[in-house]
Amino acid sequence: MIEPGKTYKLVVIKTNGDKLYFDAQNLGIVKVENNDLVLKFSTGDEAMVFLYYDNENELCGFLGRPYAEVGEFAQLKVVANTNIGSFFDWGMDKDLFCPFAEQKQTPEFGKYYIVYIYIDPITMRTVASMKYEKYLSSEPANLEEGQSVEALILNKSPLGYNAIVNNQFQGLFYDNEVFTTLKAGTKLNAIVHKVRDDNKIDLRLFKNDASDISEFESKIINYMQENKGRMNINDDSAPELIYKVFGISKKNFKKALGSLYKKEIIDLSQNTITFIKK
Repeated sequence: MIEPGKTYKLVVIKTNGDKLYFDAQNLGIVKVENNDLVLKFSTGDEAMVFLYYDNENELCGFLGRPYAEVGEFAQLKVVANTNIGSFFDWGMDKDLFCPFAEQKQTPEFGKYYIVYIYIDPITMRTVASMKYEKYLSSEPANLEEGQSVEALILNKSPLGYNAIVNNQFQGLFYDNEVFTTLKAGTKLNAIVHKVRDDNKIDLRLFKNDASDISEFESKIINYMQENKGRMNINDDSAPELIYKVFGISKKNFKKALGSLYKKEIIDLSQNTITFIKK
């Protein structure tokens, strides 16, 4: 079933100048303004259309998709503060409204904030809430250890980095397992390390298993191939440098070096690591 506040691939059923009419199935026919001066459509063509209700509660469409949709968390930029609330840039012609009741504090113009996007049940308008915590799931996390998930970084805490997992749950990357700065609003792939009794999820950037070590080996080999078969980075190098170059922890870097050495691919006898000629 098609729902407002989301993007769908729809079929053009009629055109009238710059006006396109799409079949939105259970929501009926939706009219869309084609503001693209290059892309033209004919009856039967398909296009990605974001559906929403305007101020008059009329179903409208927008060609393309916004930065985030209903049911998602995202970091968006404040573009206006008014006497009725604030507005965020979400990649559409009309900015995303955030009412006062959904603000923690008055957001500063030009700054970015994490928000949750939902449909107001009274006005049917798509709106944002800065009180995103109340939209996190309290249900048991249907996740398993070792499972790949998407994480949205929220902020830095004394323990590490708080994150939202799969647009549902609260997660945490521990400081001692992260060797770079994770910026708020960044989306990245992560691994479930543990689902705790309080339903919060401990996260890792890698699985730390054989499949990861093989990937780390490839990173090192590729780097050396791009640098004439030599590398000055070794197991005495700073963790920050290793993470900056390879995106892995020093512990995993040393594991990968050891594995390549055992396979007689690299020579570790000098500070400068080289390929073993066979």
